[in-house]
Amino acid sequence: MEERDLDAVVQTCRDPETIHWTTVPDPYDRSDAQGYRGSVLNAWARGNAACFVIADLDDRYVGTLDLRLSPADPLLADVGFMTAPAVRGRGHLPAALIALSAWGFTTLGLARIEWKANVGNTSSRRAAEKAGFTFEGTARGGVQHRGERVDAWVAALLAEDLA
Repeated sequence: MEERDLDAVVQTCRDPETIHWTTVPDPYDRSDAQGYRGSVLNAWARGNAACFVIADLDDRYVGTLDLRLSPADPLLADVGFMTAPAVRGRGHLPAALIALSAWGFTTLGLARIEWKANVGNTSSRRAAEKAGFTFEGTARGGVQHRGERVDAWVAALLAEDLA
């Protein structure tokens, strides 16, 4: 993530759908984006997560995608992502998710990558399924979201799924 991406991150994080389905601060301003960029760089430095900016063919921000390694299981990671409102539904995210997963399996030696989203976030679910993630069920009270436990959909991709 570069400084030039921050205005697009702010715009994405101010979008009502992003606010509804994620835990981005509300309201969201440039200092939040700068803090997010700092946390991304720190995660890379610690080696416990990798965050990538997704760009279009003209190198414009499309979204972000991150892979967070499990502290309890070195073969497990989970993914998170968000897409800029103007480019949703164009296939950028599933393609990036496939590339990130392949990198996680081949370079990091992962065995399983998990995706979770609040029940009802059908756009996120469609992106995960298009990337090959298999829906496994609903975790009741599975995630913390804006101060309360909510149900979460769970899907996973195994290394052999991409072979």
